[in-house]
Order: sequence, then C-alpha cells, then structure tokens
Amino acid sequence: MKFLKRALVASFAALSLAIAPAVSAEAASAKFDVTKSSAKSIVVSSSADRQIEIEMLHKKSGVKRWKVVSDIYKAEGYSNAGEEADVAIFANDDDPRRTRVALNVSRHGLGKYEIGASRVSGYDSTDWDAEQVVSRTDFTKGSFYVRGKTDASLSSNRKGGTVTLTSSTKVYNPERYSKVAYSPKVKFQVKSGGKWKTLKMISAKRGKAVYKVKSKSKKYYRVTFSQKGWATGATSKSVRR
Repeated sequence: MKFLKRALVASFAALSLAIAPAVSAEAASAKFDVTKSSAKSIVVSSSADRQIEIEMLHKKSGVKRWKVVSDIYKAEGYSNAGEEADVAIFANDDDPRRTRVALNVSRHGLGKYEIGASRVSGYDSTDWDAEQVVSRTDFTKGSFYVRGKTDASLSSNRKGGTVTLTSSTKVYNPERYSKVAYSPKVKFQVKSGGKWKTLKMISAKRGKAVYKVKSKSKKYYRVTFSQKGWATGATSKSVRR
C-alpha cells in the first residue's frame, strides 16, 4: 500500500511538471522585495484631510519597470480596526521612494495605522508589452500614528493649610469635529529645589481630576500626562497657591 501511494504521488508530480507553463530565465531569476515602509506620525487639531508622505525602500534584480500598491489600514486595538484608509502607489516612472496619500481623519479616526501588505508587479523592460517577471504579495509592514492634540489646565484654591488642585484635560476628536473630555492618568506635581516632583498620579474621570495637598507656604503646582497611541501628552501652566 505504501508503495502504491508513493507511485501515485510521483505520477502526479510528473504530470504537474508536464503541464506547467514554461518560465523564462529572466522571470525565474527576477526579484523585487520591499525592505521598508514608513511614514511620520502626525498630530491633528482639526478634521481636515491630512497629506501623509509614505516612504518605501526596496531591492530588486532583473526588473526594469515595476509598481507597488501598499494598503494603509487601521491597526488592531483602535477604532475602525482593519478598515482600509487608503492605498499608497509607488512606481519607477514617478518618485520610486515616496508618495502622498490623503487621509480622511474624521472618518478613520485617531490611533495607529499600518502600511502593507503590498502587491508587487515587475516587468523585464520599460516597454508596455514587456513580460511580467514578478507578481507577488510582499508582507513587509510599517506604521505611523495619528494623535489628537490635547490640552491640560490646572485651577487651585486654598483653605487654611490645604490646597485643592483641579485638573481639566481635553483631546481633539476629529470624528466629533471638536475637543472632548479626555481622561488620562495625570501627575500632580510641585516645584521643589528648582525641579518638578510628582505628588500623586490620578486617573481623571470625564476629563477632571482633584488632589488635595497640605501646605502652609505658597508653592508652584502643575499637572502633566504622557503621550498615548491616539493622543499627545501635555503639561499645564503652573499655578502658585
């Protein structure tokens, strides 16, 4: 039985070779590989379309004319994940390394965008009737971030030896066409010895956070928070209380 199976496999392989189309030597040796896809991250404070410059680096052999079409889509973990935002098209009869795409940020939103996979076509000459020697999908990927601009402000009041600090934080949301309440983890800081020292980190709620500190003397205070994948970081102006 094992001998029969091996015989059937060998017969099928021989038949496949017999009916396979002939491939030229040029096509067999031609290669085109995307080695890098990248773009600079941007910050938005309005819902207007953004021109994003996409860069693509490659190495090739046996290819005279080529075209690369790279998908741009929203990364996992963000709103509209997996949705195609645009395609970047590269060709050697244009700028072979860079192209621009118009990103509709009000539709696709903030967060991480991925570049690739890419559909690659290559030909053995610059003539339009040239033989196609490369036709493949290249899975090299790149990414960039679209972050909403954030604002941080701090108000304060004193009652005796207690200072109450209240932070307000917002982020621009292009899908809402306005700034909205933003609730990051904020650091309340005090200036001590010429440096800023963190007193407490608090998760804001509905864009607000409150912290009370005991202090008999006047000091400078501020609030700050770090950058995220879809929002910038920000630091408030200092207040003296």
